[in-house]
Amino acid sequence: MRPRPHPFAAVGLAMALAALAGWASPSLAQPATQPEVQWLVYELPPLYITQGPRQGQGVLDRLLREVLIPRLPGLKHLIVALPPKRLEASLQQLPNACVLGMLKNADRETYLHFSRPFPIHATPVLMVRRADAERWRPLLDAQGRVSLKAWLQQPATRFGLAEGRAYGAALDELLDAQPEGRVNKVTSQNPTLNLMQMLQRGRIDGLLVMPFEPQQLHREAGLDLAETNLLPLQEQGPTREGHVACAKSPLGAQVVRQAEEVLTSEAFSQGMKARTGSTPPR
Repeated sequence: MRPRPHPFAAVGLAMALAALAGWASPSLAQPATQPEVQWLVYELPPLYITQGPRQGQGVLDRLLREVLIPRLPGLKHLIVALPPKRLEASLQQLPNACVLGMLKNADRETYLHFSRPFPIHATPVLMVRRADAERWRPLLDAQGRVSLKAWLQQPATRFGLAEGRAYGAALDELLDAQPEGRVNKVTSQNPTLNLMQMLQRGRIDGLLVMPFEPQQLHREAGLDLAETNLLPLQEQGPTREGHVACAKSPLGAQVVRQAEEVLTSEAFSQGMKARTGSTPPR
């Protein structure tokens, strides 16, 4: 007489098979997690505002949150504020790092995917002390513009630079070519603020700023704007081009492809116009 199977044996076998199937194919047991994108931002009012009562209300802050991110389905998004130097390092080290509004240059193209460009209607200017106006007057052209190359070649000129920050291909190449010791590099959460303080104290003779930055930062820097001049540069045109830039990884390439569709959309065009008064090209 053969032994009868235990009444729970069939149930136990079914449960074991189900567990094994779930272990072998986890995607059947639970939905796949969405890949996470880290959007890196840094203090650059009014484009990005990472500190104070208006935190998150910068032009690009809002475009990122309100226009771009909602139109990138299938992804989780995290916004992370960093100093410029750490932002650059993170873009090289993190496969899921992206930036809205990034400038393109030859070095960055080696480790980043770039989208089509869109215009940012602001270009860097040279901020100097008004007391030094006669010192720089011979370097100005008929339009009041200074050649940064000629300015840097003046004897004993001390220039301050926010390390990790880019100003456009032409200026970046010029600054990279400067000999050791000519450029004072500053790394901090808000290097432009620190450089403005150095200018006010006579430790440097000039720095590059966006035209709107001094108005945003002068009180905190303890600087009277009437004691400074902003000199437009011969090396710059009226606009510069921003991009969506992501790490050179499969996820980075995917985000840039999806972002391309947003940058050419009516939603992005209207978002740019509402926040900056400009419209990106189609």
